[in-house]
Amino acid sequence: MKPKFTVPDHLKPYQRRVTANGVGLHLYDSGAAPSQDPPFVLIHGLGDEADSWQKVFPLLAGRGRVVALDLPGFGRSDHPKRAYTLPFFADTVVALLEQLKVPQAVLVGSSFGAGVALRVALRRADLVARLVLVGGPPVRSKLGRLQMMFLIPGQGEKIYNSFRVSQEAAYESLRPYYGNLDALPPEDRQFLRERVWDRVWSDDQRRAYFSTFRWLALEGLLGRPSPSQLGQLRIPTLIVWGEQDRVIPAEAGRTLQRWIPGAKLQIIPGCGHLPQQEKPLELVRLILQ
Repeated sequence: MKPKFTVPDHLKPYQRRVTANGVGLHLYDSGAAPSQDPPFVLIHGLGDEADSWQKVFPLLAGRGRVVALDLPGFGRSDHPKRAYTLPFFADTVVALLEQLKVPQAVLVGSSFGAGVALRVALRRADLVARLVLVGGPPVRSKLGRLQMMFLIPGQGEKIYNSFRVSQEAAYESLRPYYGNLDALPPEDRQFLRERVWDRVWSDDQRRAYFSTFRWLALEGLLGRPSPSQLGQLRIPTLIVWGEQDRVIPAEAGRTLQRWIPGAKLQIIPGCGHLPQQEKPLELVRLILQ
């Protein structure tokens, strides 16, 4: 089965392809805006793609330029055969900003994407006007049993492929990421059902997923990012967490708030790991506040 990764109709007018850091990237770009404020750059989490922001994108586009990309290895961007490391993703975002001639941006990252945004801020603070970290990055979190299995080459891929047994099984794998998956509108649930089916059948995306995951686990063992690194940040930072996040507990957000000078933490009630999908209006209100 060949994955489709179709584009939601309301985002089709904003599709673009650009090359940054030697990689062809699929992205949505609302284009130049009357406002001179820094554009919003939306960075999805591990195994996701730019469509994670499909409700947030048009809401922010009314306030300025918005760019949402598929990170390399995921969605409709290129899937080069290489090591997928956090520095590689950060370098790609920096190269994208330069390619789009964006001198400064508001980086909004979800989960792993928050880790990418944070790495960009630590390496190129001049490019970041503000940081919004949504449900991530994890801070020295312990790996669960399934995550430990994912670290074993071959074994992790076998578990990943097991979701190809049925579309329903693949869909059910999403449940931990939401406060209440069944409460989403029917059209959202249908979209997620089709999209996760595309993901589990993408060998290229599977390769990028495990390369990224295993590298992150190694970096986690090395204790990064450290409090001393984050203590050097002088960028206005908003941390947003879902109250019912079962993937990365909200305690990680409180730790980040202590480590990043002046950071503000907002908890969204009745929400899981992906506020941009479950509570987009609340998230946008916080981003614009």
